[in-house]
Amino acid sequence: MDLSFELLNVFAVEGDPFSGNPLCVLTGAASLSDAAMQRWARQFNLSETTFVTGHDDAGEASVRIFTPGHEMPFAGHPTLGTAEVVAGLAAAGGAAPPERVHLTMPAGRIPVHRVAGGWRLDAPAATTRPVPASAADLARTLGLGVEAVCDAAWVDAGVEQLVVRLRGPEDVRACVADPRLMAQHMTSPGWPPHVYVWAWTGPASIEARLFFTQDASVVEDPATGSACANLGGWLAEQGHRDATIEVRQGAAVGRPSRLVLEVDAGGRVHVGGRVERVGSGVLAGERG
Repeated sequence: MDLSFELLNVFAVEGDPFSGNPLCVLTGAASLSDAAMQRWARQFNLSETTFVTGHDDAGEASVRIFTPGHEMPFAGHPTLGTAEVVAGLAAAGGAAPPERVHLTMPAGRIPVHRVAGGWRLDAPAATTRPVPASAADLARTLGLGVEAVCDAAWVDAGVEQLVVRLRGPEDVRACVADPRLMAQHMTSPGWPPHVYVWAWTGPASIEARLFFTQDASVVEDPATGSACANLGGWLAEQGHRDATIEVRQGAAVGRPSRLVLEVDAGGRVHVGGRVERVGSGVLAGERG
């Protein structure tokens, strides 16, 4: 079977063809080794590349997610973009595309629902733990004064990340993360350092940025569904209910993105956004 791929923009802004977080989805990947998946992810060099290793006509699929450096148990924009591709595979025989798919990945079986212009995932329930680093440590790592840091928690709704609330959007925009200090204060066991900074811009709107380290450098992600899910889990723990929040991310790296974060009446978290197809092709070269 050919190893085909599709390119998509996830959490895109309608009318902007260069918005959202780019994603590559490879289909027919059942025979690929872990090492080959990692090599292809490095070849595409996007924040994540997904591999569909099995699927059926009902929209059930098994999926692996790789960054250029390691495998992820869960990630938000790959989940939404892969749902679009899996729905297309399910409809390849002429049936109507399904309105709901289920993607099984190391973090579990994730339900994903079609919404206007895109998809919405049901996030796994989140767990939280305190942050050993002080506010001063976090501020110094982000290149800010200590007064800019309001509170922080380690949150895990599929992948653990450090979530830091800042005083206002001007502080979010001013962040300049230090990779050495990130390694010291922002590392979850087994994962490269990550930090998701955010601030309220209105009663139902947030501005956010996510930084992670790759090799010795700091990389900024244009749109991060897993971190948005973690933020939702943290807000739910603090009592937020029946909330729909627009999260803006990516402007600092020239990829404006819009994520819709929902916390329902029961505290369940949902993350959605627009998915735009960009192109497709077939890979040549090493397959296994």
